[in-house]
Amino acid sequence: MADFPGRLFVILYALFSCLASAAQDGRTISAGNLDRLRSVARIDFAEFPGELEIGWFEANDDASEFIVFDSDGNIYRAGKSGVLESWSYRGDEAQIFSLIDAVYVNDRPFILYLLDDVYFINDRQLQMDDFPVAVYKVDQSLFVEAITNSGATVFHEVSLEMGADTISPVRTLKLPGSDSDALGMLIGRIDFPHVVLSNLAESRLSLYRYPDAFSAESRGEFVLTGGPAVAGALNSAGSHFAWSDPASARLNLLDLASGENAVVAESGGSYAQYHLLATDASAILVVNVDFAPVVFAWDIETGRRHDLGEYRECTRIPDKVVLSGDGTTLIIGCDTGLDVWRVVDVEET
Repeated sequence: MADFPGRLFVILYALFSCLASAAQDGRTISAGNLDRLRSVARIDFAEFPGELEIGWFEANDDASEFIVFDSDGNIYRAGKSGVLESWSYRGDEAQIFSLIDAVYVNDRPFILYLLDDVYFINDRQLQMDDFPVAVYKVDQSLFVEAITNSGATVFHEVSLEMGADTISPVRTLKLPGSDSDALGMLIGRIDFPHVVLSNLAESRLSLYRYPDAFSAESRGEFVLTGGPAVAGALNSAGSHFAWSDPASARLNLLDLASGENAVVAESGGSYAQYHLLATDASAILVVNVDFAPVVFAWDIETGRRHDLGEYRECTRIPDKVVLSGDGTTLIIGCDTGLDVWRVVDVEET
């Protein structure tokens, strides 16, 4: 393991100390505090020793720690006490390395990567015939999304027990499929254990939630007035679905328990790259609207729009935008670095 240069250590120590202090306050983003949602920290990739060109990241639940990587395959892990470590899985420069995905389980990062022609999670070889594309945490279990040789999508639960040199699936779930011949699509950026399929011709929405509804017999079915849905987001509890129609005419919120849909706002055709839904489903956030580097948010109950301002300077649209697992932090990642937004006290604004 190699430490970062001292100057970078000092910069990130101060940065993450600030983040940790805010995280301890536990101010979950909601409609009641949108006016106090601010960019509180920026992690500049230019300060890192390697060349970081992609705004991909993985954060732990309270966004006090992040995983990023550079073009040479070096992986960086930083936390509230500064830079924790950096490392590489490449034994020599001739090896071909590709980081695929990562996830935190019990505040420990699990990194899925390809080294030459072999797939690994951390230092353990992944034993499966399929092609891994993502990794997810469900409670404290680890699932690997993979593509089979026939092109089907499956989810493999893998064991995290230590001691073995390899990791193998303990069970496999198939991606639910539509029973209709009508044109449909998978709503992207919604992570397992939820799967949302949109039937474009009939404006139907199908929701699958592992483990209680991950079969065609027990899926949730909804017919959307003003649909179909082509983009959207679930809140962390999976109780509500925020969505937009193909023309970006309206921003909607679907209550998945009652099936009731509410029009939150008229969008007027403005296209948002990212939709996010607050933990309590009281607010919808959108990031990068009509290719402008802005953050907007809507109060679900009142329909009021909050113009929260611009995020950090980037040379293209963000590569990844998420809310932290605990709902306290908006994280925007692009080619120049990460922008971290939290709810601040009035005197901090």
